[in-house]
Amino acid sequence: MAVVSLALFKKHVRADDFADDDEYLQHLLDTAESAVITATNRTQEELAQMDNGHDVPTPIKHAIMMLGAHWYNQRESVSSVQMHAVPDSLQALIKPYRKLTE
Repeated sequence: MAVVSLALFKKHVRADDFADDDEYLQHLLDTAESAVITATNRTQEELAQMDNGHDVPTPIKHAIMMLGAHWYNQRESVSSVQMHAVPDSLQALIKPYRKLTE
């Protein structure tokens, strides 16, 4: 089950008034979801149990949208224009949910 809907992600990246990028946006959303959940060292089910027992915490959802939006706006890893790193705020959203490995 998707953590963030495509409709909500499209609003986040201000692309909710056209459908041309829908397939690409869904790809970014799926990839960001996988990356963020992997960064927590937890499963989606574990994350859902941490908040209200049936939904992934809002900070994790926002981190997924932030990472997907970053990739949407910075489509190449190397560019001749100004580079933008992934925001530190992304780590701040994920850190409280990260399970430390033993």
